[in-house]
Amino acid sequence: MILISIYDMYAVWKSKHMIKLAKFQSKLKTFAGLFIPYEKNKAAILGGGDIAFPLLFAGVVLLEKGLYPSILIIVYSALALFLLFLFGKKKKFYPAMPFISLGCFLGYLVSLI
Repeated sequence: MILISIYDMYAVWKSKHMIKLAKFQSKLKTFAGLFIPYEKNKAAILGGGDIAFPLLFAGVVLLEKGLYPSILIIVYSALALFLLFLFGKKKKFYPAMPFISLGCFLGYLVSLI
C-alpha cells in the first residue's frame, strides 16, 4: 500500500495523468469508482483502487488476525478519508491512497494495543 500511495501521489500531483483520466472517464460516464456529490454539479471522485486496496488489506487482516482488527482498519481508513474530504480544498485534486493507507495502518496498529 505504500508503493501504491507513492504512485498515487505521483499520478495526481506530478504527472497529473490520473486527473486527466478521471475527467475523461467522467465525460464518458464510465468511471470505475465513486462520485460523491457535495454541491450542484460538483462531486468528489474516489477511484476504484481507493476502494479496492483498503478492502484487500482489511480482508487479509480479517483472515489472519480476525474481525476486530479488520473493523478498526475500516473505521480508521473511513475516518482518514472523511478528514481528507473535510479539510481538502474544493476544486483541487488529492491522491486518496496516502490518506486511506495511513488510516489502514493506524487502525491495524491500534488493534495491536
